[in-house]
Amino acid sequence: MENGFKAMSQNADIGGSDSSGEGGSGNVAARLKNYGVDTDQMTDAAAERASELQRLIIDEIRARPMRALGWAAAAGVVLGFWAAR
Repeated sequence: MENGFKAMSQNADIGGSDSSGEGGSGNVAARLKNYGVDTDQMTDAAAERASELQRLIIDEIRARPMRALGWAAAAGVVLGFWAAR
């Protein structure tokens, strides 16, 4: 997979783009698959990590609700001051 990323990087340095003429935002998944990157596997891994993080946050809030409330209040104060500027 490292060679695929190296090839993509070199292609970007040269200024290459896909042949569809849509620039860099063309069919990204197809271009990544051409370089050997399994986008389906990456999507599944990202979804699994996100759900794991969500479970960890829920468990932490249930274990220490006052600490979570304190962090939320602190974040609200910081964002409030930042928005008031």
